[in-house]
Amino acid sequence: MFAQSPLIRSGNEEVGLQHRLLILSTFMMTGAAVFWSALYGYFGEFAAAAIPGTYVVLSLAFLLALKHRHGFALLRTSQLAASLLLPFFLMWELGGFVNSSAVVVWSFTSPIGALMFAGRRQAALWFVAFILLILIGSAIEYPAVTLDNLLPAGVIVALFAMNLSGVSIVAFVMMSYFVKQKNTALDLLALERQRSEQLIENMLPNSISERLKNEQRPIADQLDDVTIIFADIVGFTGYAMDHDPDEIVQLLDQIFSDFDRISDDQGLEKIKTIGDAYMACSGLQGTADANAKGAAQFALTAMKDLKKIVADKRLDLDLRIGIHTGTVVAGVIGERKYSYDIWGDAVNIAARLQQTALPGEILMSGATVELISSHFNTEPQGTTTLKGHTPVDTFVLTGSIS
Repeated sequence: MFAQSPLIRSGNEEVGLQHRLLILSTFMMTGAAVFWSALYGYFGEFAAAAIPGTYVVLSLAFLLALKHRHGFALLRTSQLAASLLLPFFLMWELGGFVNSSAVVVWSFTSPIGALMFAGRRQAALWFVAFILLILIGSAIEYPAVTLDNLLPAGVIVALFAMNLSGVSIVAFVMMSYFVKQKNTALDLLALERQRSEQLIENMLPNSISERLKNEQRPIADQLDDVTIIFADIVGFTGYAMDHDPDEIVQLLDQIFSDFDRISDDQGLEKIKTIGDAYMACSGLQGTADANAKGAAQFALTAMKDLKKIVADKRLDLDLRIGIHTGTVVAGVIGERKYSYDIWGDAVNIAARLQQTALPGEILMSGATVELISSHFNTEPQGTTTLKGHTPVDTFVLTGSIS
């Protein structure tokens, strides 16, 4: 019905709630105004009847303007102004607090509405305006006071104004505090929701995180032409035996953080780390050859970067990488600490290639080489027997074609 508004605190949901509440309150107030207009007209107070009648006409006109770009702001401002001023004019027309049955109390709906639709700062201004109307109403009432007790006429009017104002102040302060606490809670909730979504996005591919947010379960896909990469740090087990836990974790964090950066640069998806092994893949989206090229470039860059880290720290470590392209099954498993993973024969081949590769070597299957041969240099290794698998044509990736 209306154009989407910018995010406010908890987002579009809160704006939508404000729209619905404003429309509901407008219809409720319009219904009450029709009743009062008919009642005053029935008893011959036609001038008084015209005031709520005017409110009805204005409300319907601004409701029709909701489709306008600024329709919500126009309706909100008109409702706050009309609900503040028209009861006061009606009281004036009928002769004061008593003669109008304290109809000016309806003006209090203006600052209360402002709390819900315009925020606490604007609501405070509308509330000050309401108190001023009460004081003006006291001045109108004073000459018409008939003494039926020992209290002076001025005191009676002052107490009338104080009673109306006092109850209104208490109600407004309580409502304002409630709105403040609600907004604080919504802010914290929105922040936690944002953190949760960022955590999911860091753990999972974007397309998968969106499906999880939409509560789509189970998530399982068969994907063709996925290029799988296994990278293992040679010599790390020996390094771990001779170093403190802090040093071990810091080194792994440095290496794998670097691999994460390269993965992002090449459009790869990190699947997981297994000890000192890093697993990633490409091909969750895009063309097969482009995905394979990204995987090959990742392998070359990761090998180069690790050699630099090892040289800087004077460590006896190396890297071996296995790469294969094929069909996999991908999905999310678990209810708690769930993870995105891939399975299939293609994954097994890539893992076996990594285990077969020599330190400092990037061993690829023929299926991957067919996709990258025009962009990278490779050296054929012939048919290689893989543990637990039939022989596979293998190649060593040596560099890119400049």
